[in-house]
Amino acid sequence: MITRGADTLSLLATEVRAILKDLGKGRTDGVAYDTAWVARLARSYASPVFSDALTWLRQNQYDDGTWGAPLVQYHDRFISTLAAIVTLREGGRDPRDARRVQRGEDALWRVVGRLGMDDSDTVGFPVLSVALADEALALGLDVPRPPIRFAEPYRRKVKALLANPDRDWRASPLIHSLEALRSAVPATQEPFGGNYSVGVSPSATAGYLLERRHDLALNYLTTTLASEGTGAAPALMPIDVFDIAWSLIHLRHASVVDPDDPDVRRGLDFLWQNWSPECGIGCSSYFTVPDVDDTAAAFIVLRWGGYPVSPDVFAHYEMDDNFSCYHGETNVSLSAHARLLAALRLCEDHPRYPFWIEKTINVLRRFDENGSFWWDKWHASPYYVNSAALNALHGVADDLASTRLKWILRTQNDDGGWGYLGRST
Repeated sequence: MITRGADTLSLLATEVRAILKDLGKGRTDGVAYDTAWVARLARSYASPVFSDALTWLRQNQYDDGTWGAPLVQYHDRFISTLAAIVTLREGGRDPRDARRVQRGEDALWRVVGRLGMDDSDTVGFPVLSVALADEALALGLDVPRPPIRFAEPYRRKVKALLANPDRDWRASPLIHSLEALRSAVPATQEPFGGNYSVGVSPSATAGYLLERRHDLALNYLTTTLASEGTGAAPALMPIDVFDIAWSLIHLRHASVVDPDDPDVRRGLDFLWQNWSPECGIGCSSYFTVPDVDDTAAAFIVLRWGGYPVSPDVFAHYEMDDNFSCYHGETNVSLSAHARLLAALRLCEDHPRYPFWIEKTINVLRRFDENGSFWWDKWHASPYYVNSAALNALHGVADDLASTRLKWILRTQNDDGGWGYLGRST
């Protein structure tokens, strides 16, 4: 007789095998912000996927007038709603679009006062919100200008990029937000990756196509939208490196995979083919800006798989008193430091090991503002960084580990799950 436990283990084994078969093919859900930018192309390009994006936008406004993710993060709702009403004012032909736009305007005035309730902005918010607000006002929309965190560092970053006549867009993290800077891209400077996306971002690629036609970039977008099949555009596409590294790092930790498994080896070989000994790796094989978070995750699983990765790669990200996630970032990422700490703990024989360990832990201590948990700029919920840090901290900073663990245990919801934005996720 098969027990319930045996059934569960069999089901888990089947699910693990399915994950391994699809390593590198993972996707992100469609989002309102990128969909709004893609829908703007319906005026200029006769492709049904752009008309479908416009239809999706009309069908996915919330009762409160906003657009955005189902779980409320106010910066997301603000930037998504702003992008949506610009699109509908600019190219909407449905008689009800005027009412949708008005409801979006009203919602923005309510949401702007709640932005301070978010610990962090969405990616590129300082440059994107300013550019979109300018476009909205030029179209005669009545919208508020949002308060901007880290406004001056962002201005310096943008100014430094634009001041260089020979600028390499593909070397700057700002490429992912190129829709806000699209008028500054001359025809002689093509910002494309190997798949002709702009920063593996549908919105950035759409922004470029609003300025000038490029058939290969157009093909990237139409193929991406067609593969989604919903009308909605994902925020990133593809995420092959991220999907492989993050899947394997969790499966390895659970001790349910072996590096010699053929599907695991296929994924590891892909990471190794895209690995740079000087700067590591980014989230996608088509995203040309590496970061320490993906680099640390890939380092852990590649080392586990026996590949000759050197800890010297982390020197690329070392700053005076912290490690940067991306060069030129405006504020520190704590989840990246937690991931880096986990990678460094595999490298005790490296000459910089004691100094890098101390520097990483010092950053985590410096931002331990409440003694119980951290926020992190890459995540709307604090559960991610705190749970990810536990094993990395164990044995080197047990006081931090124990307080994070206590916070997690004491904040379990009545349904047995965890989640910060109103429900267990």
